[in-house]
Amino acid sequence: MISGILITICIELLLPVLTGLAVALSLGEVKSKLDLAAQSFVYGQIIIYALFQPVFVFSILKDYRFSKAAMLFGILLAITVILLTLIVFTKYRKDLIKNFKLKSVNPGIWGMLAIALLAVLIVMSFVRAYYDGDDSYYVAAAAEGINSDSMYKKEPYTGDPILSPYRYLFAPFPMWIAFISKLSGIKVAAVAHSFMPWCMILFTAAVLYMLSGSMFKDESKKRGMFMFFAFVLIMFGDYSIHTPENFLLARSRQGKAALASFILPFMFLLIYGIIREYNDRKKVHPVRLIMVMLTGLAGALCSTLGGVLCVSLVLTGSLCMLLTYRKFKYPFIMAVCSVPCLIFPVLYFVMR
Repeated sequence: MISGILITICIELLLPVLTGLAVALSLGEVKSKLDLAAQSFVYGQIIIYALFQPVFVFSILKDYRFSKAAMLFGILLAITVILLTLIVFTKYRKDLIKNFKLKSVNPGIWGMLAIALLAVLIVMSFVRAYYDGDDSYYVAAAAEGINSDSMYKKEPYTGDPILSPYRYLFAPFPMWIAFISKLSGIKVAAVAHSFMPWCMILFTAAVLYMLSGSMFKDESKKRGMFMFFAFVLIMFGDYSIHTPENFLLARSRQGKAALASFILPFMFLLIYGIIREYNDRKKVHPVRLIMVMLTGLAGALCSTLGGVLCVSLVLTGSLCMLLTYRKFKYPFIMAVCSVPCLIFPVLYFVMR
């Protein structure tokens, strides 16, 4: 059990940080060690989700077994992590050493209160189990991958052969839970109810912290106040089963929770960063544009509608940029980068 917990922590925390380190250093927006950790964590998790989506959709359509799909994804992820790590130590080694020497953030009273609320959210998500009716589908679909080594072959409600899996197979987020369960050896239900929630909460907190940095720069007091009141809203946002806060706290093992809680907010942050950088420098770092594409793919993993929502957000930002600056180049590139995630909803409408 202890080894399984350590493996889960490595997959959900350390692996994303290692994967996203090159992206965080390349953009050069790190002001503290906490900035480096938060940005690396978010960028890395987005990259992992973006790689997972096409591999598993392709595997399901080709009728591969779950174990084969997991092996293909593992190989692709290992190659990606190795390449990104080599980039860090060849191109950004000096930047990495420089960032390690940065001073630690002084959280202040507001920051300490925010950390306390975050700790409460994480502890409660781990020790409390929340039931939701959709669990009978999503958790059971993940369990099928482990128990039967198949994907979307059985109707989770009845166990009968599934006739039309297309509504769900283009957003195989349950297979991500099954993948973690397979590597860690922890039961699917335990991963879904006890480990996914705190990971989702940390991911949301990291995105919010990045957003506070975009708004308040180095003003640690204002960033602490922003984080504190954001966590207060999350804690008391469970007034309906349809709010993002409810999805984050009570339904965090579902892809819709990831989409609403941090994929769409992070896409907004990316678009804001692109527009701000163009306003300041009259050019945009290509890594930001690549991240737009990868975030769209991550959104498609969470929900079939996620790709459509991500594209809508990008096109809205492109239109704002076009009308503001009367320049066609970067709005067009942003729109093109958002197209790949549309493949999956289009396939769904064609094949259903």
